[in-house]
Amino acid sequence: MSDNEGKSKIDPRIQGPEQSLELSRRGFIGSVIAGAAGVAGASSLLSPVQDAEAAPLPDLPEKPTGGAAADDEPYWEKVAAQFMLRDNVIYMNSGTRGLSPMSVHKAQVQAIEAVNSDPNMCWSTYSFAGMDEIREKMAVYIGSEVEEIAFTNSTTDGMGLGFMGLEMNRGDEILTTNYDYGWVKNMMAFRAKRDGLEFKMVDISDPSFRTPDDPQKVVDAVAAGITPKTRFLTICHINYTDGFVMPVKEICEIARDRGIITLIDGAQPPGMMKMDMMDLGCDMYAGAGHKYMLAAQHTGFLFVRNDMVDRVHPLVYTGSMNPEWAITGARKLEQRGSSSYSDRVSIGAALDFHNKLGVEAIEARLRYLSQRLSQGLKAIDGVTVYASDDPRMSCALVSFSVKDLDPSFIVGRLWYRSPNIYIRTVGAAGGFRGVRATLHVMDTADHVDTLIDRIERLAQA
Repeated sequence: MSDNEGKSKIDPRIQGPEQSLELSRRGFIGSVIAGAAGVAGASSLLSPVQDAEAAPLPDLPEKPTGGAAADDEPYWEKVAAQFMLRDNVIYMNSGTRGLSPMSVHKAQVQAIEAVNSDPNMCWSTYSFAGMDEIREKMAVYIGSEVEEIAFTNSTTDGMGLGFMGLEMNRGDEILTTNYDYGWVKNMMAFRAKRDGLEFKMVDISDPSFRTPDDPQKVVDAVAAGITPKTRFLTICHINYTDGFVMPVKEICEIARDRGIITLIDGAQPPGMMKMDMMDLGCDMYAGAGHKYMLAAQHTGFLFVRNDMVDRVHPLVYTGSMNPEWAITGARKLEQRGSSSYSDRVSIGAALDFHNKLGVEAIEARLRYLSQRLSQGLKAIDGVTVYASDDPRMSCALVSFSVKDLDPSFIVGRLWYRSPNIYIRTVGAAGGFRGVRATLHVMDTADHVDTLIDRIERLAQA
């Protein structure tokens, strides 16, 4: 039974009377939704509303000289204490929504209060002076020029701006893999039908592509799918189902040599790994702010190379009070009317949080935790881990299955027992189904060991 009994406030619009009665005894609302037709499912769990304010959080610890070691548990436990998770909850789903630490939360709340209390803030829905500073921070963070960044509402929003606004001609071929994100494939199919494009997918659904001995196998498969008519190529940087880090740099190099425009789906890496757009060599890159970057929901970015930006047109263009700079660079793509001041402020605060800890230190920590989890799960009889042991092809996302147990059952059992562990189900082309843990700095070594122990008991039972 959950330790949170009696703290739930159940909305009858969400659950029926009988369900509400049963779930109120458990102390939370929960339902596990499995994906349909091969699309990844997810655990949709509504946590209880707490009646009392949480105790004040300790200050963010000072970074040791040279950065904290990945296994410096006392330091990283202080970092984990910056998150407002209620007691007895282990959160391992930053790949869907990264929880904001207190510094980011406070920055967003203060921004909302400023907008609602000061009439002079009404123009912040269109522009504010601090936006340039945030853009400069983002440019340093991802390794780009300042004018190559447009702020978006999500990764999918960025993918839409980059792809739907791109100049294309009837008969042009657009290419992705059947391993990529469903919404992006839907977007491509829609435009192909509308504009007379040829939509093609490379089949890399075979399990041998998920944990290959050498990423060259994936490079060769994608290269073989390119034809003389191919004009556009998109792939994910890290697949959200099994965590495979695609050989983006090598694929983008092939595409550039053949005059093919590349747009990378970067929903997972920002905030997880050190970013360098110049090194990747892609033409465009769409990333999320609300996942591993730990900013507010409704945040993201789109990188567009300076030499590409004239070929990508805004889907909606409202202009700006300063048209001289608004119509140049990637910023023209974000001129779509009013936006959320508080959301944009949260991006700057999130970048400050990452920079204080150190981007390299965060990546090393996440790799340490994921390896600890992966190795612990592999030692359990009946557990299959899909994350690669090769650091080139994995980072902080670990997917696995337990014997013949349904993934939704596993997710439910982990959440309906104390401590409540929050992970999710995933699925992909080729019939792949599993459960996924995405680790971040709100997680500790003890949390990882607790998950391993719970999975071992499930496997034995």
